[in-house]
Amino acid sequence: MARVGSFRGVMTTSGLLTLPARVDTADPTGGFTDQFDAALSIDANGRTRVFLASGAAGAVQVIAVTPAILANSVGNRGTAAAPGAGAAIVTIAAGSLPAGTYDVQTQVYLTVAGTANNMQFQRGATVVSALDVLAAAVTGLPPFQVFRCVLDGATALSVNAIAADAAGTYQAQLIATRIA
Repeated sequence: MARVGSFRGVMTTSGLLTLPARVDTADPTGGFTDQFDAALSIDANGRTRVFLASGAAGAVQVIAVTPAILANSVGNRGTAAAPGAGAAIVTIAAGSLPAGTYDVQTQVYLTVAGTANNMQFQRGATVVSALDVLAAAVTGLPPFQVFRCVLDGATALSVNAIAADAAGTYQAQLIATRIA
């Protein structure tokens, strides 16, 4: 385990959260014996580990991480029985997500028989992709489909029915996680 003498974060003008740490580099492996080569990881006891391969003993090493990884995800789940063409099944409202790059997960399925593959993921009014939809009779968990989206902070995300379906009950979930 690397020994840390001080720890405090500073936000830089480039938007990075800088975490300077004084590390004893006399043992450059930090006592790691598990053969994992990640520069920053967590050990089996939940402790943060830092691996530095260079630097003079006692030198200050700077580890920069984006503040986006410290953010929480925003999500929503919705249901629609017999949706009309273009009807929103679930929405993350415009203005709910600040401008940035997001990984958006969608999970969609039918709980009552309906039209297979009749949902699409939208960013505002723009269709990003049609979605694979599991039929109600299929057992097991529906897959998550992930899309990387650059958002302006004023655009909604939604899952919508493509065509009207008088018989189906649609379920959808959206989870947006900021990555940059």
